[in-house]
Amino acid sequence: MSKTSVKPAPIYLREARLNAGYVSRCTAVTQVPFSSETIGRHERGEVALEPEDLLIYAKSYDCPELCYLYCADCPVGKHMGRTATLLPFPFAALRVSKMLADAPPVAQSLTAIAFYGEVRNGARAEFERNIAFLSELEQTITDMLLIGMKNAAPAVTGNGA
Repeated sequence: MSKTSVKPAPIYLREARLNAGYVSRCTAVTQVPFSSETIGRHERGEVALEPEDLLIYAKSYDCPELCYLYCADCPVGKHMGRTATLLPFPFAALRVSKMLADAPPVAQSLTAIAFYGEVRNGARAEFERNIAFLSELEQTITDMLLIGMKNAAPAVTGNGA
């Protein structure tokens, strides 16, 4: 007897469906080209959610932030330490502002380290601190982009009539 492996359910997929106004999987099939059973299996983690599937959901639910959430949840994203956090806007905006204000010394440090064309042993620790800062800045920017995508104006579709 074989065992079925179930990946943890991507909670964000169900939330995106509900936020798009589809209270049931049966109503979602009017927009998503999957059966209600397939949608349910994706939402429960019973069937792997492939990147192509995710793109369909993101477009169908008008929810581009699903891409960030999916990438943070995939094995490569997890290995790289990716996260996608939907922070309150004021907190995220203040964080971006603070990190950008702290960025010039990091840029100057990287310029000084790059002067020799390589990271010399004496500069290794400083270089690693700079990389850690840039990684945190990248995460902060990703969090802000997630807010931007969630709050973007809906795409205009149709012939304008």
